[in-house]
Amino acid sequence: MDSHNKNTDEQLEQQIRLEEIRLLHGGTPFSYTASFVIALIIYSFLLGHAASERNLNIWLAIILIVLLLRSIDSYLFFRASRQEQQKTGWRTRFIAGTGVAGVCWGLLPWLGYSPDPEYFTFIIVCLIGVIAGSLATLSYRWETMALFLLPASGLLALRIFLDEQTFSNATSLVLLVFIFFSYSAGKRVFNNTQQNIRLRIEADNREQAIELMHQKQALHLQNTPLAIIEFDINLNVTEWNRAAEKIFGYSREEAIDENVLRLILPRDSSDEAEKLWERLLNYEAVIGAVIENKTKAKDPVFCEWFITPLTDEQNKIVGVAAMALDITDKKRNELAMMKSREEAEQANQAKSDFLSSMSHELRTPLNAILGFTQLLKYEKTLTEKQQSHLDEIGNAGNLLLELVNQILDLARIEKGHLQLSMEKVNLTEIITECHAMVSPLAEQNNLALDIKTETGGYVIADYTRLKQVMLNLLSNAIKYNRENGAVSIKVLQKPDGIIRICVIDTGEGISRELQNEIFQPFHRLNAASSIEGTGIGLSISKQLVEMMNGTIGVNSEINRGSEFWIDLPGNLDSKIAAANDTTATASQSAANTDSSYGHKILVAEDNLTNQALVLNQLQTLGYTAEVVTNGQEALNKMINTDYQLLLTDCNMPLIDGYTLAKTIRQGGNQLLPIIAITADAFPEKKAECLEAGMNDVITKPVDLETLKNTLEKYLD
Repeated sequence: MDSHNKNTDEQLEQQIRLEEIRLLHGGTPFSYTASFVIALIIYSFLLGHAASERNLNIWLAIILIVLLLRSIDSYLFFRASRQEQQKTGWRTRFIAGTGVAGVCWGLLPWLGYSPDPEYFTFIIVCLIGVIAGSLATLSYRWETMALFLLPASGLLALRIFLDEQTFSNATSLVLLVFIFFSYSAGKRVFNNTQQNIRLRIEADNREQAIELMHQKQALHLQNTPLAIIEFDINLNVTEWNRAAEKIFGYSREEAIDENVLRLILPRDSSDEAEKLWERLLNYEAVIGAVIENKTKAKDPVFCEWFITPLTDEQNKIVGVAAMALDITDKKRNELAMMKSREEAEQANQAKSDFLSSMSHELRTPLNAILGFTQLLKYEKTLTEKQQSHLDEIGNAGNLLLELVNQILDLARIEKGHLQLSMEKVNLTEIITECHAMVSPLAEQNNLALDIKTETGGYVIADYTRLKQVMLNLLSNAIKYNRENGAVSIKVLQKPDGIIRICVIDTGEGISRELQNEIFQPFHRLNAASSIEGTGIGLSISKQLVEMMNGTIGVNSEINRGSEFWIDLPGNLDSKIAAANDTTATASQSAANTDSSYGHKILVAEDNLTNQALVLNQLQTLGYTAEVVTNGQEALNKMINTDYQLLLTDCNMPLIDGYTLAKTIRQGGNQLLPIIAITADAFPEKKAECLEAGMNDVITKPVDLETLKNTLEKYLD
């Protein structure tokens, strides 16, 4: 604020100085003309009577030269621009010229001196008249008055004082008194003139500021996108700008003096308008109220209103000022977005329902395919060719199961239902396991594996999900490699406790333009090739790594191969003992199940194929069971038989698995282990099973090892 005031004062002083120099130059045409005429009259009157005609000629020449130079300077001043006129050079030259002119006139009694008292008196009268007349035109600056008055009157007084005529002393005294009072009067005239200049400039500035403000207001009023509307206490329009014309369709002439409610409000909005009017009558401003209005063409238009009451000196409401912003497009976009969001939510729910249904529908036949394939492998009478065919069936079934699992994983991640178990994962253990799982695929593709399984250290991750990511990278490196190529794993320690696991291949490489796209869902670089895949493995891997607080990326060059890397928190120097537990094979499980005979197991399953499968699986593991086709039959069976375990499908006619479990628990039987066998692989389904009273869940396709471990857990 102080800086602003200082700048304003400086601008005012500049204006005053400019006005002063303009006024000083403005008086020169008259004063120079008068000086020229008076100089010629004095010269002609004294010619022949002056003590020295030569000196008189010199005086006239000096006067005329000074007048000519000062006239040229004034002419150039008025030809200059306003900005040029503000330069200090003009003021300096004028003040200096005024002093020179004062000296020139002061030389008159010296150079034009006449011993004749009559002519000398004439010189005195003329010079005093010139001095007195000059004060009026020089009063705009006290310096100009002083520089003209003092040399002119001072030289005159000195010449009179030195003159030997009898009236010289008295005249000199009177002249000194004249000089004093003239200077005092000139000073007062200067002060008054200065004040008048200041007041006039300040008034002009205020008038210009007010005019500029009015122009700005008018400009804003007419060009603002806000509709500016004013109306009186009777709701008759008194102001209507261009934006109001554009928004509501009425011209200014059509709107002025018309009732604002009739113009812009629909008929059914009277209650809302009445509430707003009550708020205004209570001197309450309306800010940001969104109101549905109407146009001249009766079309709906949504406006955001800012309304305030106008009051007089007695604080009585005399009118209302309102601004309205057309937000019709915004409102329509909001409605469209809401509709799109609802449709997206419905589509997402439909997708989830579809995935859940697909999970059930695909896993049910896969359960039979993989289950019976596992059982057939235990047959001792199969030929080598038949065993090879079973391997092919099992591989195809496992691939299909992998595709289903990947799609379901993607759905779980998108819905935020995927749970991770973060722990210290031994690098040696997980690399060894991955090496063992991809070795057959590498041999099949004639690729060399350079994987050092003895890698000391650990990373913080979910063991199962990290293995899933590494297997995906390794399988891709094998599938998309060159013939007789190689795949390797490299583990590096990076700063800040980060471990980088690199999977390197010798394939064709990936261009820089496509490297960011490969992590997008359903994007396959070689979609037209015969290589099996869904195009979502890398997308799932990226999301899984990020959920484990890590990053994943790729470095690749065309014809040089690719290096996919995973960065995870960990330590390469720490030694973690590898797990000693080994997984027993299904044949070992079957060979050690003699003690399982004698348990009474009930199976509730409506699908005949699944019934046959689960009975054969139980028999292979050394168990026997009874089968029913729905929950009602299971309840009937349990009336007369005391079973040690219940295996139940979830979706069955009459009474499903959930209702069956709830009925058993509500009947007081809390000890019976109830195991769900379901094709629904979503976590919420497992939670639903546990909430219904079941003890555990086995997801189809049922793996023999999983079934064995579950039975042993609850039967022993």
